[in-house]
Amino acid sequence: MLEVIVSLTLVATIMLVSLNASANMMRNRVTAGQAVQGQLLAGYYLDEISCLDFREASDDAVFGPEPGESASNRSSFDDVDDFAGFHQDTPTFRDGGAIPDFDAWTVDVSVIPLSSFGSGFQIVADTNSQFRMVAVTVTGPDISSQTYRMVKSITPSDRPATQSFERLRRVELRFSGDRRLNVVVPLRNTPAPLY
Repeated sequence: MLEVIVSLTLVATIMLVSLNASANMMRNRVTAGQAVQGQLLAGYYLDEISCLDFREASDDAVFGPEPGESASNRSSFDDVDDFAGFHQDTPTFRDGGAIPDFDAWTVDVSVIPLSSFGSGFQIVADTNSQFRMVAVTVTGPDISSQTYRMVKSITPSDRPATQSFERLRRVELRFSGDRRLNVVVPLRNTPAPLY
């Protein structure tokens, strides 16, 4: 009888440890999956923003959206500063179409003027600075957030919009196993399409 009790205690202990390890493994797997999803979502926005002009060309330009530009119609954004303070509860592509599988995510964008300082950058209040740091923060269904950043500089070699064929193109990449990935491809102001 004593041997049966000891055996049951050992089996119960082993099962408890195994179940705990399995639960941790599943939790880590879900977290890793959301991290990959967050990186993909932030990439959509960073690609879109990186293709826009550095600043508004008109004299009445302001830091942030100009009159007539609205976060509800992101296709009206024509420069990086327009995304300052941007927030979206249900992520969409630039054309307004919903991004599949991201219904429960939110996106916040900040645009911060920078200036070069030694071998790096420093934050400045001067909106006429030559650099911008764009930070895209994505928050998943589990309320965990991730922030991805890029630095955009003013480039005097940009071609005017009248010479540009298009700035962005949404492309669907297909992989084996019927896996698909939608990406926004920046076309970098090329006057004619490249195929």
